[in-house]
Amino acid sequence: MMDRRSSLRVLGAILVGVAVTSLGIALGSWQTRRGDEKAGLQARLDAAEAMTPVLVTSRADLAQVVAQLPRRVRMQGEFLPERSVFVDNRSLNGVAGFQIVTPLRLPDGSSVLVNRGWTARDARDPARMPGVESPAGRVEIEGLAVARVPRLLELAAPPSLRVPGIWPNLEPGDYERTTGIAVARFVVQQTNSSADNLQRVWVRPASGVEKHRGYALQWYGLAALSGCLTIFFGARALRGTRP
Repeated sequence: MMDRRSSLRVLGAILVGVAVTSLGIALGSWQTRRGDEKAGLQARLDAAEAMTPVLVTSRADLAQVVAQLPRRVRMQGEFLPERSVFVDNRSLNGVAGFQIVTPLRLPDGSSVLVNRGWTARDARDPARMPGVESPAGRVEIEGLAVARVPRLLELAAPPSLRVPGIWPNLEPGDYERTTGIAVARFVVQQTNSSADNLQRVWVRPASGVEKHRGYALQWYGLAALSGCLTIFFGARALRGTRP
């Protein structure tokens, strides 16, 4: 028979094993959910991209698009290049750069933020905003309306926002407060060509699904190993035998 101190040590070891097993299951389930969420989002984006684009000409159309995100859209209007935002720390093929977001003013005066594409950052002066050509006059834009420009983690307090300017992330509400321009509660990822030398290669959420599933398998494996060892050695110890 074990004395009280030995029994407490065994009980403590069993509790640690149970905690590790539970943690492995929880983290594996979280990675599984993240993978499923990305796969579901990609499926919705694929379905939206296969649809005929809806024509957007007024505030009423903007409200309908918000209720149907993601949605392919087609619009005509004029860019306001002096109100552009350069969204920072966006990489393409391992090269650091910016995504250029410019408001498009529709014929009725309402405005939509258009993510026009990517351009590289000046390696010698990362804080310099690149020169970007913007077509003058009325243009036609086609693209995929999504809720926002994908957010990145901000490790420091965001700088004072100005337009034009370099922003770490972009939310329509922040843009409105900075510029005084009311914008739709979505951003259009432009897909049609334009004479601006920007690259329009949009990240596919499904690209990270296999990584999440691989992590989930590792966590479930750790949980299974921990559970088996806890049961085996805990049962032997509780029977009063030395493992």
